[in-house]
Amino acid sequence: MDTNKKCRLAALSSVVMLSTLMTGCSMINTDAQPKARPEYKLTEWKPSGVPNAGPMSDTVPVLNTFHTMHGSINNTDQLMIATAPEQKLAWVAETQFYVPEGPSIDQQGHLYFSPFRPNEDVSLVSLDGKTGERRWTLPANGDINGSGATLILNSPEHKQEVIYHSTYHNIWAVTTDGNILWTQKTGLRWDDSESIAPHAWGVNFIPGLNALSVVTGNGKIVLFDRLTGEALLDEAFDLPGSPAVTNLDARPPEFVRNWADEAAEVQFGESENTAGLFTTITDIIFGGGREVTNFYASDPISNRLYVAATAPDELDGSKDNVSELGALYALDIVATTEGHYKLDIASRFDFDGGTGATPSVSNDGQKVFTTDDHGNIIALSRDLKEIWRVNVGEQIAASPAISADNGEIYAITMHKIVKIQDNGDSGELVWDANIDVFPGFNSINALTPTITANGIAVSIGAVNSFGSIDLMLGVGFGILDKNTGELVSFVEGAEESIAVTVVAPDGGFAIGHSPTRRLAAKGILGDNAAPIKGGIARYVPTNPELLARDAVCMAVRYTERQQGYSKIDNSEAYQWDNKQISVLVNQAEKALGRDVGELTQECEALTVQLDKTSNTA
Repeated sequence: MDTNKKCRLAALSSVVMLSTLMTGCSMINTDAQPKARPEYKLTEWKPSGVPNAGPMSDTVPVLNTFHTMHGSINNTDQLMIATAPEQKLAWVAETQFYVPEGPSIDQQGHLYFSPFRPNEDVSLVSLDGKTGERRWTLPANGDINGSGATLILNSPEHKQEVIYHSTYHNIWAVTTDGNILWTQKTGLRWDDSESIAPHAWGVNFIPGLNALSVVTGNGKIVLFDRLTGEALLDEAFDLPGSPAVTNLDARPPEFVRNWADEAAEVQFGESENTAGLFTTITDIIFGGGREVTNFYASDPISNRLYVAATAPDELDGSKDNVSELGALYALDIVATTEGHYKLDIASRFDFDGGTGATPSVSNDGQKVFTTDDHGNIIALSRDLKEIWRVNVGEQIAASPAISADNGEIYAITMHKIVKIQDNGDSGELVWDANIDVFPGFNSINALTPTITANGIAVSIGAVNSFGSIDLMLGVGFGILDKNTGELVSFVEGAEESIAVTVVAPDGGFAIGHSPTRRLAAKGILGDNAAPIKGGIARYVPTNPELLARDAVCMAVRYTERQQGYSKIDNSEAYQWDNKQISVLVNQAEKALGRDVGELTQECEALTVQLDKTSNTA
């Protein structure tokens, strides 16, 4: 539409009171180019002590990519692979879709995602990992408010991976080739005053029951048998909270939302709802009108779910069907009759305001991490008693990434990336990452952090900031050094995402496009901002020897760590390190196209080979 093409900086200046905006769009730098980086070097970081490990299940896949929203069922955002230090964009596919969650990836590298408000009757799309070509889909049947990230599990019974996917009304078990093993109705209802059924936050897995769970935006929870799809609750569990109050101070101004909604319509089509796509997404981000605005965690050691939602309405002092308090619920799944269960609230942790974070649970199930809207990351016992909190200066914007190694935690705000050290009964801020990437722009954090063996995979955006409004004009993906917080690798990106920083089994990025700050920029700057892209982008490694060197040399360090503790006294930790080493060796062998020999010798040989190549370049 013509209005989307016009520059609206003059109108914006009247609100944010910045006279420089009156110079017009032609004077605003919109060409965000990353600066040249020093030659990449392998980090000096090493794992130490005993890893934080939990039980391993044959059903839960190895952590070599994202098999669910935050990598694992307990939301640690940690993978055992290395991130490729040098990458290039291979393909972008399905650009007509807005993808705020996922993708999930199977062991063959194929991708699965659920678009938000799709412009065709699909709730799940599978793409070929090599080409981006569409393989198969599942229908939405009217459930267009998104369906979370797909869950991928090993099925010992079928001797293959199985895809588990749910909308608000339907749940499926499907092979990676698209063959439906079973499908069931969820039995969920909703308030008919809403024109579209609420968002489903995706499927998770409860290992002790061999069961699947679904949590929805309006606070409903249902459980299903993994093998048959049979409902395990006599009726859906209803969280006791009310829809959250909207944080009006944090939301973009209405005129910015309107312009961004117009920009969204150009790429993603008109909204069937009364609210535009950008307005709806920012309301979800800031919690308005919903009970649950994040994914949820499955406890790795018991039949328990952790769900971040709103507290009961009356706790804020006014019973008005709007909750001003957030709450983290520990929900135990308790048997009632044979094959049937109920959910009991084992404990609840209330906090002022809401949370922008999915709860993360340590691998041993002994700690749960959440955030509040005052900039605190909070460590809790498994029964939700506070252990410590650390303030990072800004509201934490997504789930903290919890490492199995060295007590390390990585968290993000809307602008920065921080490392926090868990000392057991206390936490401390270690560093605020140096993410100065785009000369002439403010460089800010753009997505969740993902812990990998050779560094922290991140996304960084280039913004021009006008008052409190960040106009994102470029984005990319890279690696932070765990020791220093310095950016050591970077590749320019195709589009912004608010999903997760997904790393595929080969070490390349796989990003779900969900432009948000880019939509605001497009709405205001018009044709002066780059076109909006939806869909999925896949990046692939370009230097297999460099990737293999990182994987092998990190495997050496994990082997050295493993030799420092007792196998008998730490059997779960020993198995964890065995798996960690195996994943890295497998990744190196696939990168090189050959078997890897003795690890220390391979590490040294690959390092020498790369040094020679660098010196002759």
